[in-house]
Amino acid sequence: MKRVLYGLIAALVVFVGLGFAYKNATDVTVRYYGGLVWRAPLALVLVAVLAVGILLGFLAGVNRLVRVRRQLAAARKQVRQMEQEVANLRALPIKDVL
Repeated sequence: MKRVLYGLIAALVVFVGLGFAYKNATDVTVRYYGGLVWRAPLALVLVAVLAVGILLGFLAGVNRLVRVRRQLAAARKQVRQMEQEVANLRALPIKDVL
């Protein structure tokens, strides 16, 4: 049921996006510092801005991902050391206390 719902939502988003692109096919001019000028249809400009935003968000998340993976590797190493220590302690002979 979830797949059908997600499929319908995706189809609706695509349909609305194509309708937007069709209705706004006129060119827009994007000016930036240094005399950079880009002339393209509005829909293409919006898709490019979305792609840049996704890329920047991904790059911002990579830093955190690398840090968390490093912490995970350190925690796994510590667990292995503790398991080895427990195994060594279990292997020691038990002396009579009395």
